[in-house]
Amino acid sequence: MKKEDIRKEYFKLRIKGHTNNQCRKILLAQFGYETTIRTLRRWTNKLNKTEWNLKDKSKRPKTIHTKITFEIENKIISIRNKTGWGENKICDFIPDVSHKIVNKILNKHNLTNPNPNRKKRIKYIRWQRKHPNSLWQMDVSDQKIKDKYCFAVIDDCSRYCLGLFAINSMSTSSIIQILDMLFKTHGKPREILTDNGPCFGLKSKHSHFDRALNRRGIKHIRTAIHSPTTSGKIERFFQTLDKDLQFCNKDAELFRMRYNHFRPHTSLENKCPSQVYFDFSKLI
Repeated sequence: MKKEDIRKEYFKLRIKGHTNNQCRKILLAQFGYETTIRTLRRWTNKLNKTEWNLKDKSKRPKTIHTKITFEIENKIISIRNKTGWGENKICDFIPDVSHKIVNKILNKHNLTNPNPNRKKRIKYIRWQRKHPNSLWQMDVSDQKIKDKYCFAVIDDCSRYCLGLFAINSMSTSSIIQILDMLFKTHGKPREILTDNGPCFGLKSKHSHFDRALNRRGIKHIRTAIHSPTTSGKIERFFQTLDKDLQFCNKDAELFRMRYNHFRPHTSLENKCPSQVYFDFSKLI
């Protein structure tokens, strides 16, 4: 007989006018349940003071610690070696394992790259466009791909990398040619954000680059001088490229495919850029 049924019989006896001592003897004689008068009084107080369903509370712990098997540990190490990802992104592919456990395993095998000189981040305002192709960010990096300059274009809303190119010269004409090719594939953005580099016309609003965008119906926006956080998304993209390209056999297109379609992005609620860029609801 379940314990809650015993308690139910006890309260029936109390309603009939039996004392606790009599109830104790009856429960022992009829149901073989031995208890004390002190326990019976505790049941009565609990029923009077709380909304009790006569059942005991579960003893199941609030936090269940997952036992880390060799299979889980090897899977974490394998993902780290193949992608170079950190603890948070690895957790997205291993259910029921916390980022603390992943970090512990990475530390155990010396697979983390802590920065001892890292300073506290200065507070800044986050901003993001609501729709794809509302704003593109682009820049030329000092990083080299096949001994050539690296030029990248990303969508501000989705972080989708529209193009990643190795170019011989950072000229305005070569940048315009690349953009015309991207327009045929992805359509034209409403605005384009760049820094004040020479290939983007420096500070002049009547530069060759500005006039070329005006003819195509696109507004050119420049960042403030010495303000890299304004174009922080493209700067962060280059950091990811520098870190992950080695895991893609130095292949820029393989990196772009993995970045767009497989790599979850924290700022996108752990969605991949392609999931946001091609989301039909974002177009409305």
